[in-house]
Amino acid sequence: MCGNNEHTESEPIRQSGTSRRRFLTAAGAGTAGVFAGCASLASDDGDGGTGGESGGASTGDSSSGQDFSGETLRVMVWSGNYADRFEETIKPMYEERTGGRLQVNRGWNEILAKIRSAPEDQPPFDVTITEGYFYLLGRNDDLFLPVREENVPNLDGVIDYYTDFRTTEFGVPVDGAPTTLIYRNDIDFEPTTWADLAAPEAANGNGIGIDKGFWWFPQHDAAVAMDAKELAGEVYDEDLSMDVFDYMEEQWNIQGWASSGEDIWQLFENGIIDHAQWYYEQTAYDIDDYPNLSHTAPDRNSGFVNHWCPVRGTDKRRMAEDFLNFLLDAETQTRWSENSPTLFTNTDMEYATEKLNEDLPNNSDEAALVAWPEFDYINSNFDSFNQRISEMEASSN
Repeated sequence: MCGNNEHTESEPIRQSGTSRRRFLTAAGAGTAGVFAGCASLASDDGDGGTGGESGGASTGDSSSGQDFSGETLRVMVWSGNYADRFEETIKPMYEERTGGRLQVNRGWNEILAKIRSAPEDQPPFDVTITEGYFYLLGRNDDLFLPVREENVPNLDGVIDYYTDFRTTEFGVPVDGAPTTLIYRNDIDFEPTTWADLAAPEAANGNGIGIDKGFWWFPQHDAAVAMDAKELAGEVYDEDLSMDVFDYMEEQWNIQGWASSGEDIWQLFENGIIDHAQWYYEQTAYDIDDYPNLSHTAPDRNSGFVNHWCPVRGTDKRRMAEDFLNFLLDAETQTRWSENSPTLFTNTDMEYATEKLNEDLPNNSDEAALVAWPEFDYINSNFDSFNQRISEMEASSN
């Protein structure tokens, strides 16, 4: 994920450091090897502004028939262990398949600022990852090129919900994570829903930790807990939207305000909190380093999906679209799942463990149980929402 408000991307948001965990070391034992390279030679990458050729991707799988030997595609990904896992899995797979090279750039809330500040015909990278809020802001500022769907046939294999809930005109939905609930093992209370954070066992404990930078996720989880409307409908009701913050302040004993996964773990280790709202991917990857902690993904929660976008001005537009098609492939995502406990979007991908299969959405019906933030609305109410969460943090301190 990425930046913390609509006004600035200048202040860095810290991310979880590289985990000590050896994640899913045995998960890949039965999985097929890396993809075979492609032999067909293609020409130009396509113009970075309006066109370039549009043919080439017609097979509907990870291979477009293109050979990008000698070409380099600059890709921006989230910093921290996300980038580590990306470089361990996706980079060698794509390079072997195409003969091209991926230059992996790591970033956080400065990603859009880098695109804005660069000359329009000299972007700092060719493809970028975005979560929902950055995807909205980037589209509004014309920072992305339209995706030519004829070059990304694997978009047809994406779970329908993910192609319907946000536009795929400028980016394709590949991966993401629901929120998850972390708790101590040494207290006689195992929460399973967000409403459980208002139970006496949680209210009278050391406290609860939440994400203060991406406050719209705990906001939505709190609305799910209120259960006055379907999922997080309270957030989008003018009569109830501020009541969500009142619920958080009055019913949740919030004592920890985190800007990164590392903050959450430190709050637990310092005895400041007994429970926390965080994100499934980071938590599942790191939690084996903390044997006194467990986590559960509630049946109804919030979450995010990463859209991957070709950046305006790139002269590697065709290679960028081939890369997007590769990311959407079922075999790519199945292999990626072996070292990344991430939500994936292809209908036919297979999660590396039964636990992941149980916890993460596998179809549109399950995806519809997640309260995905509607960022047009969040953005239009950003100032009042952000001020309220800031007041809550100040009063708790």
